[in-house]
Amino acid sequence: MYKRIMVPLDGSEFSERVLPVAGRLAGDLELPVVLLHAIEPEHPSISQSLNERLYYVHSAHHRGLHARAYAEPVRTRLMEAGLSVSITIPQGDPGDAIVEEANKEPGTLITMSSHGRSGAFRWWTGSVADRVLHRTASPLLMIRPKDRRGAAAEGKFGRIVVPLDGSGFAEQALPHASHLGKAMDLVVELARAIPSIEEYNSLANLGPDNMVRQAPTYAEYRDVVEKDAKDYLIGMARRLEKDGVKAEWRVLYGPAAAAIIDHSVATEDALLVMTTHGRSGVARMVLGSVAERVVRQSGEPVLLIRAIDGQGTIDAAD
Repeated sequence: MYKRIMVPLDGSEFSERVLPVAGRLAGDLELPVVLLHAIEPEHPSISQSLNERLYYVHSAHHRGLHARAYAEPVRTRLMEAGLSVSITIPQGDPGDAIVEEANKEPGTLITMSSHGRSGAFRWWTGSVADRVLHRTASPLLMIRPKDRRGAAAEGKFGRIVVPLDGSGFAEQALPHASHLGKAMDLVVELARAIPSIEEYNSLANLGPDNMVRQAPTYAEYRDVVEKDAKDYLIGMARRLEKDGVKAEWRVLYGPAAAAIIDHSVATEDALLVMTTHGRSGVARMVLGSVAERVVRQSGEPVLLIRAIDGQGTIDAAD
């Protein structure tokens, strides 16, 4: 399923916080690691002299040497842990460079922090990380560590959590979770969110024309929806178990993003695996909505899988 792990770095400590996670994955999955440090080119104007133009060439070469000097100690640390590690230093926009390098080899798993700073550019949701999130078709593992502590800082995982909404789009995360669960000997927990009593009460008595109407009690509604969610999750768990995966399931309550975030925070050392597009009547997992909110707010590693539609094409972000 994966052939290599790519780790974009920008020279900052923050961007390096994904390294323990990438190292753990590379070790358990027996994959080579590629460290990518992109250099943004400087473009001289047409009016500048030859000497000024030569300065830009020399500057790019110097920055390339500086980037390699930074990446080599990182490479050495990972190699001392028994990993196969290479370095690539492309020139170009960092977001474009990451996507283009990943496209060179199908099966590239990108792992990156969703915030980082350097003197040349910044990575944060809304900038480089956000551009990669929206443009790449490769699996993308993102962390937005809130501090230096926690599972991500040590590359620890306790279990894999897969949010589902009953749709085929969301279920496209399952092969990835199954592969990781078996390779890393982790339980895969399937979770589905249903409306809380607060959500239900805010909408239950309003019809399409906002006229008050009679509605079932929340207990009556929950019995039906909860049973449907449990039956669905049990069925998905059995499919994973037949594939040799240790599977569990859990029903969550509340808005999908908030329920997933709260559960991931309460779950020790969680690795979330979810698609970046999926819909159902109960929950939505749409790039820019649930998936992006989970990345921004959970603080846990999130592996995002871009869903493919029925025609085999990458599903576009809304």
